[in-house]
Amino acid sequence: MKWAFFIVPCCLMTLTGCSFLRYGLYKKAEWAPPEVAAKVKFPDSYEKGAHLEGPLVVALEAAMNDFLPPGTASRKSDDPVARCLSLRETFHVSVWKPNDNNIFFVRFTPDLSRCAPGVIITDGGAEYAVDGEGRILARQ
Repeated sequence: MKWAFFIVPCCLMTLTGCSFLRYGLYKKAEWAPPEVAAKVKFPDSYEKGAHLEGPLVVALEAAMNDFLPPGTASRKSDDPVARCLSLRETFHVSVWKPNDNNIFFVRFTPDLSRCAPGVIITDGGAEYAVDGEGRILARQ
């Protein structure tokens, strides 16, 4: 019986540890079924594609995770505008690096035509200054 006083608290700490360590917060990407994937043809060249440098990707990820953290979408909200603004796919993202000082400016601008057509809002986005290491320097 004495061992139960040791085992039960250990189990409880293990279960709550997942929430403290944020394990499971990020959802893995969903894979398409094989019949859909079979139709994909990769391009021969990426010359005309968008080219993102590593520090830019880190800055963009930091800004996006602060602006709309993973797992916070309110897809079940009764208000269509609130639901729309909680989805990452609603936003246009602009990134600008004015010089070589490793600072990136990231702007999120909502496009409600994707999920709430006809609705006009005057604010709903944000602007970030983020360095190439993912540290947020400022937000407005």
